[in-house]
Amino acid sequence: MTNIMIFSSLFGTLFSGTTGRYMGVIYTRMFVFTTMFISLMFTYLLYFNMMMLNDEYMLNMVNWLNVDYLTMNWNFLFDKMSMSVLIPIVTVSTLVHLYAMYYMSHDPHQQRFFSYLSLFTFGMILTVMGDNLLMTFLGWETIGVASYLLISFWYTRINAAKSGLNSLLVNKIGDTFLVIGLGLTINVFGSLNYHTIFSTSLYIDNDMLTIMLICFIIACSAKSVQFGLHTWLTNSMEGPTPVSSLTHAACLVMAGVYLLIRCSYIIEYSPMALLIILTTGGVTTLMSGLIAMVSNDIKKIIALSTMSQISMMMLSMGISSYNLALFHLMCHSFFKALTFMSAGTIIHSVLHQSQDIRTYGGYTKFLPLSYTCMLIASLSLMAMPGLTGYYSKDIIIESLYGNYTTSGFIMFWFTLLSASLTSIYSIRLMYYMFYNTPNGPKYIYNNLSEGNNPFGMYVPMIMLAMFSMFAGYFLKDLYLGLGTPLYNNMFILPNNLSIIDTEYSLNPMIKLTPLMLSIILSTSLIIGYEYYYSYFFIYNNTMLSNMYWTFNQKYYYDQMFNNISTRGMLSMSLTLDRYIDKGMLMNMGPMGLYNTLLYYANKLNKLLFLNLGLIIELIFLSLFLIMLFNIKDINIIAMMTLVLMNM
Repeated sequence: MTNIMIFSSLFGTLFSGTTGRYMGVIYTRMFVFTTMFISLMFTYLLYFNMMMLNDEYMLNMVNWLNVDYLTMNWNFLFDKMSMSVLIPIVTVSTLVHLYAMYYMSHDPHQQRFFSYLSLFTFGMILTVMGDNLLMTFLGWETIGVASYLLISFWYTRINAAKSGLNSLLVNKIGDTFLVIGLGLTINVFGSLNYHTIFSTSLYIDNDMLTIMLICFIIACSAKSVQFGLHTWLTNSMEGPTPVSSLTHAACLVMAGVYLLIRCSYIIEYSPMALLIILTTGGVTTLMSGLIAMVSNDIKKIIALSTMSQISMMMLSMGISSYNLALFHLMCHSFFKALTFMSAGTIIHSVLHQSQDIRTYGGYTKFLPLSYTCMLIASLSLMAMPGLTGYYSKDIIIESLYGNYTTSGFIMFWFTLLSASLTSIYSIRLMYYMFYNTPNGPKYIYNNLSEGNNPFGMYVPMIMLAMFSMFAGYFLKDLYLGLGTPLYNNMFILPNNLSIIDTEYSLNPMIKLTPLMLSIILSTSLIIGYEYYYSYFFIYNNTMLSNMYWTFNQKYYYDQMFNNISTRGMLSMSLTLDRYIDKGMLMNMGPMGLYNTLLYYANKLNKLLFLNLGLIIELIFLSLFLIMLFNIKDINIIAMMTLVLMNM
């Protein structure tokens, strides 16, 4: 059962990639979806056994490599953490496969698309289920390659090709630091097995742990789009919507968060690493909210929202509340995937497939089901009471204050402002699409209907809407309760008990502040758009205009990153290539060796050629003298030969 759950997606990848052309589109799609559905059923069965029956174990398949004292096995770890992360991954992946069957129905390369999609899912399963850091790294690289292939799937579009390369190269920065971190881990611990590392981390020098963890944090920042290595996120929206729904909701961007949660046993012994994680999350959640507030592309707004919510998870890990990060990871996957799918149906329903929300408006009567799903997902994202996002998001904001530390208090205000910005751009998105006056051409509205999309596209959306409403309520006690096996077995250090202060000592007004701000700002924004829109016209105010363009251009970070970092590295690479690779190393290495050998070979060849001619000439003269004079004395022959040669 466990082997089928893990490798069924890989089997679907191989089947679709190798035999899809011969089996046809319909059978290929059905087969790949069936493999994912089988994996989903076994995942839920294992999750029940893990959480309810406490049935944890490790699957040892085969010995992988043995190098000196380093022994690596092909092991899979079935514990509460891995299964908790696997639930949203496999659930959303299966629903995305079902959604893509209809969304990509007119694409001529569906077999290749589903092969990439299943490969990505297998990479995520490998990342989460691996028993050692090397297997996690193998899955990490697999999802990096698969995400590149998916983002640049429509490779005939120059923007898609550029976006795929941008994603791959920026992630390679993080991958480089991850490899350095793995090397340091081998040097410090002598192993890459999680259990060996966790059991000995208490006795390792704090400075070495901090350096190792900084490498991991940089790698996770690249994969989980934290500020500084986030440039690939908005560009990756060039891929198909099912790709965005899968990679930026439940899988790719969650890999970094999972790695840090898994390494929580090490992070607890490095206060500097905790502070770096906390600061990174606080800065990113605020920056992404400000950018999303003035963005106009529907998919980029949702992607920036993902960036903000992942930063919330980083913040919770920065205050040692790993169970909050794990719970928000699960809940966020459901309503964010629903948001992307709803956006995809809207884009599909519009004939010219525009993604600019300023060309939308008044879609409520035309797309009622898409409107309902988008509304549920947006309200859950805004942490409205009773919905899934409320149970996972608000507790993080409250815990930052209830941690009663200076850094936590500062980040509480950062997060409070970010939550307010989330409400603003969520309501702005809903207003422009559904409540605003129509801004598109008339022929768009004449043909605008949910009947333009197959009903199969709405089935996964309805299921995700149910998760977005009820998953948080049913799972909250399992992940937030102090007496649960999950909490007692995984997060037992004293620093993690701040949730008690959060629950019982926090002022009720502090707990209600995020909700009150969300309601006030959302209402104010709608009133402003309806009655005081002239105040939002940026060209009426120079300062407002400058702020708008700064946020709209993402703080001009892309320009600085390209002009300073990228161009600088390319210039340095050209210089090193010219003077080191093709200069010193080439002249002292292969080219120098080649020229030296060629020079002496020519000299030797010339010398041998001259001597060979002389020897042949002497032989013939000697034979001539012997035959002519019948001379048998060698000395006389030599003397006469020399005389004849000098004549």
